Amino acid sequence: MAAFAHYYPTLLANEGGYCHDPLDPGGETYRGIARAANPHWAGWPTVDAIKAHLGLPHPVPQVDWHQLNVALAADAPLAAAIEAFYKAAYWNPLHLDAVNSQPIADQLADHGVNAGTGRAAKMWQYLLNTEFGAHLVLDGQIGPQSVAALNAVDAAHFYQRLIAMRQAFYKYRAGSFTPAEATALAAWHQFFAQQLNLHTDARMEKYLASWLGRTHEAFTPTSATVTSATA
Repeated sequence: MAAFAHYYPTLLANEGGYCHDPLDPGGETYRGIARAANPHWAGWPTVDAIKAHLGLPHPVPQVDWHQLNVALAADAPLAAAIEAFYKAAYWNPLHLDAVNSQPIADQLADHGVNAGTGRAAKMWQYLLNTEFGAHLVLDGQIGPQSVAALNAVDAAHFYQRLIAMRQAFYKYRAGSFTPAEATALAAWHQFFAQQLNLHTDARMEKYLASWLGRTHEAFTPTSATVTSATA
C-alpha cells in the first residue's frame, strides 16, 4: 500500500519555503500553505512568533525571506504541524493509504495539493470510466469503489495516462496547446472546463514549467507495494 511518508519529501521539495507575494491572492504562504485559504492552520502562531523574534516587518520583504526560512526550518513542532496538515487535508480525503501503487498515489496527492482534491478525484474517476471500463459516479468523492477500481487496473498503464492528463490539464490552464492538441484532446478539454471548472488564462504561462515539473517522476514497479508506516 502507498505511504504518505514516501510522498512527503517530494511535496516539501515542490512547495518551497516562506513567501509573501502581494500579487498572490493566497497572500502569506509557508510550505505551500496559504494564509488566506488556511487562516486557522496551527502553524501560523509559530510563524508569527519567529517573525517577531527576528524583528521583521509585515509584510516581510523578499530580502528577508531567506533569513526567515532558516529560522522556520529549525522549528521541529512547526515541521510536525506542516506534515499533519498535508496528510489530513490532502492524503486522507483521497484514501491514498488504500491505493496499491505508490507512484500513482504520489501523483494523485500532488495534483490534489496543486489543484484541489476534488479535481484529483474526478480525474481519477474519469480516467477509469473512459479508458479502463469502470462505471464510477463522477462525483469527486473517493470511496471503496473508486479505490477498488483503481487497484484492479494495470498500474503502469494508469500512471502513464494520469501523467498525460495532468500535463494536458496544466497546458490547458495556461492556454499553451497547439491546434492539433486542441483537436486531439477535445474531450479532455471539455472535461476540464465543464467538470473541473478550469479556465484557460495565458497569464499562467509563467507557471507552466514548474507545474509540468511535478509530473516527471518515473513509474517504478518495485515501489507499487510500499508498506512503510504513514506519518
